[in-house]
Amino acid sequence: MLLASALSAYALGASAEEGQPVDGGTVIAALNSTTIPTLNTQLTSSVPALFAADVWADGLMTYDRDGKRLPRLATSWETSPDGKTYAFTLREGVKWSDGQPFTAEDVVFTLNSFGKFNTYLTKLMPLIEEASAPDAKTFVLKLKQPLTATLDLFDKEVFPLMPKHIYDGQDVATHPANIAPVGLGPFKFESWQSGQSITFVRNENYWEEGKPHLDSVIFALIPNPQQRLNAIIGGEVNWFRPEVAQVRASQDAAESGKFKVVQIVNNAPETSVVDLNLTREPFKNVKVRQALFHAIDRERIVQDVYMGLGATAKNAIPTQFKNLHDTSVNYDTLYAYDPEKAGKLLDEAGYPLKDGKRFTIELTVIAKAPYDAVAQVVQSQWSAIGIDVKLSTLDQQIWTNKVYTERNFDASVISLTGRTNPVLGVDRSFVCNEGSVPYANPTGYCNPEFDKVALDASAAPLAEQKEHYRKYAEIIARDLNQLQLTNSQVYEAVTTNLQNLDAQFNFSFNTHPNWAEAWLPADQQ
Repeated sequence: MLLASALSAYALGASAEEGQPVDGGTVIAALNSTTIPTLNTQLTSSVPALFAADVWADGLMTYDRDGKRLPRLATSWETSPDGKTYAFTLREGVKWSDGQPFTAEDVVFTLNSFGKFNTYLTKLMPLIEEASAPDAKTFVLKLKQPLTATLDLFDKEVFPLMPKHIYDGQDVATHPANIAPVGLGPFKFESWQSGQSITFVRNENYWEEGKPHLDSVIFALIPNPQQRLNAIIGGEVNWFRPEVAQVRASQDAAESGKFKVVQIVNNAPETSVVDLNLTREPFKNVKVRQALFHAIDRERIVQDVYMGLGATAKNAIPTQFKNLHDTSVNYDTLYAYDPEKAGKLLDEAGYPLKDGKRFTIELTVIAKAPYDAVAQVVQSQWSAIGIDVKLSTLDQQIWTNKVYTERNFDASVISLTGRTNPVLGVDRSFVCNEGSVPYANPTGYCNPEFDKVALDASAAPLAEQKEHYRKYAEIIARDLNQLQLTNSQVYEAVTTNLQNLDAQFNFSFNTHPNWAEAWLPADQQ
């Protein structure tokens, strides 16, 4: 009823010449959740919040489908010869969705106030010497030492800009604007029906002239994967991201011509992993960690959970980083599926079979696909070598608190996004972390040798980074605080009545539709 009323709530737009955009209409996009604790993606990297953020938020830059940087709120940027100073020239005349002017002070405020909460900025924050706004259209960042991936840390996905005039002087982590945001994107927040939908309407202050064309974007909260697929088949929604296990079925259903399934070819790495709590027995013993890796048939996870639309993870540096991934470190050979070898390693570690069991652990996971399906395979295969595995499937917020805030877990399954560079999304799994930022290393792994290699890699010129990342991968392959399982492909489904989709889907890595380019013909609104 909600979706039907939303579709009929808006009047038909004006007629237009063939192929010319017309204004009006609504896009309904399905999100895989009913509970989204915050819409502010400075505070979370959860996927539903990231999808919504592209509608209401914006940043200094983004990427096209080939991975080329495109200006957004920054029209240009310069890097000093020593790699320590970055100067961004900002777009003039831009306003927040509430009509207040956007200036460089907002950029400085965002970094200083939200950086400590941002899971992707854990490497950058300790290196900042000064962030300043010498004038309203200039943002300058000075670092204590070079960080080659610095520009990647300021794209609109990693670093959505926040309004100083809304948050200044208040607790930014608990501010009401985190669930009713004021932003720079093409749409502005209007309402939230708990457990049902979130509505954004056209932002009349949006900086791109003539956009957006749509009146509104409604995010329908549909946690069940099959219901999301049924909704697009039935014409109730315009967009959703199929779970990888649904892609084949979605492609078959798309033969009707009502929607199409688009592969995001240049996607950010999406790696399913098992984090191990190294502060607890039996995980303190590296032979146990090696045994657990040998006991997982990762190819089975690729085929059974991801329907063949992916590959086994080869080492800590995902293969998407073509210039940094070194094939000499290969989990397919180092930790090939070998239950017999796993059993021998556990015997050597002092955990022989007794009455059919070696030890008991809890495997914690979010209660949603594909995480729960991955966890079930892992549970089955660890059980086969005599480990008593108690599977604990939890609400996402409860799981987040348990794993990252309390660190009260044995082993935990999740999928992590690597984005454009190891500094974003890969380092966070291995660099020593004493904080409680969600999705940042909860394992207790703290190795100064590794941290130095990661730091050297991040500071090296691009042409010299690969050798550093080879050492990086070797250390993680030896220490195994986290078991990387698979690297999956990414697809999105969108209805074909929407026009200008080629421009709308001109993105890569972890960007999502912002619906500023798309429009609906008058007779489809």
